Amino acid sequence: MAWRTLALDDHEWAVSVAVERRPGTDDWTLVAAFRSRSPDPRRVWVPLQFSSPSKAALFARADSLSQDDLASALRQRLTR
Repeated sequence: MAWRTLALDDHEWAVSVAVERRPGTDDWTLVAAFRSRSPDPRRVWVPLQFSSPSKAALFARADSLSQDDLASALRQRLTR
């Protein structure tokens, strides 16, 4: 997924994705990186509920994420 922008609650966020492997597992997990576009920038990393032994499969899955999927993941993270 190339980076995208997302509007949420009157804030604009730049969104990109990465994959990470946690210790003790062979699977990769998809992670969304949100960076606010405001005078006081904020960065939020959100692990998504997708994992696979293939990084390529995760990046392909990221391409199919909707704006609503991304907004929901960010909103859940911000309300914790």
